[in-house]
Formats: sequence, structure tokens, C-alpha cells
Amino acid sequence: MTRSTDAPPRTTAFATLRFSGDRLDPDRITAILGVQPTKAYRKGERYLAGPRAGYVTGRTGVWVLASDGAIDSAELDPHLEHLVDLIFAGPDREERLKQLHELMSRDGVKADVSCFWRGRPGTRPPLVPAKVISRLNQLPAEIETDFDVDDA
Repeated sequence: MTRSTDAPPRTTAFATLRFSGDRLDPDRITAILGVQPTKAYRKGERYLAGPRAGYVTGRTGVWVLASDGAIDSAELDPHLEHLVDLIFAGPDREERLKQLHELMSRDGVKADVSCFWRGRPGTRPPLVPAKVISRLNQLPAEIETDFDVDDA
């Protein structure tokens, strides 16, 4: 039952940067990007999947960083800019990208960025900016979107 005093659902957004592969060493990604992941584990390592799932064994290595811990915005663009800047901003960006390319090629690591957005009834889902797509193609990283508009 919905009460008239209930606040309307708010718009939410975040994005994740994920590296994965059977030979992935998550510590190497952490060293290259200089940021602690939201979650990371090696293939065969036990990790806490969640309160209901408990501990499980990783089928492949994973390094994930979610933007919602660092960016407080209901707009998707600042979340994507944050993740893109981790790779492409700063004076050492060329070296960082070179190291990521070498690691991805040598160890068979793949990268992807997932974009999550949920909007109020009647709102339009965002677009992933062409500049972000272009940058992520340089990694390369697949871009996945999960956009949803609440029912009225």
C-alpha cells in the first residue's frame, strides 16, 4: 500500500569498471590505477559474494570499482567521467594505458564498464557520451547499459 506521504522514487545512477580473466592479478590493476577496488579476487580464491550467498570461489579473476562510493550524483555522466579519468587523466596517462594494454594482452584480461540508471516516471534514460565511448574503445572496454524508468 502506498501512502500519499511517500516520497517519489529518486533518480539513481552509477557505473562500474571491471577487469576480468583467468590469469588476472587484481593487485596489478590496483598498482596501475592507484585506487582500491570495490571488490577483487583471483581465480580459485574464496570471496564474500553477499550476505545471502556467503563465500564462493571465483571462477575467474575479477577487479571491480563502482563509482557510487566516490561520486554522489543522480546523473550518469559524472560517474563515467570518474572512471574514464582513472585511466586517461593525469601526466602518467600514457604509461598507465600502456601498462593496462600489456597486462590485458599478456594475461588475456578483458575490461568492461557497466552503466546503471534508474529514473522517475516520465524521465528519459541518459545517453553514454560519444567522448566516453571513444575513450573506452582505446582501452578497449565493452560498455553495457542497464537503464530503467519506474512505472507511474
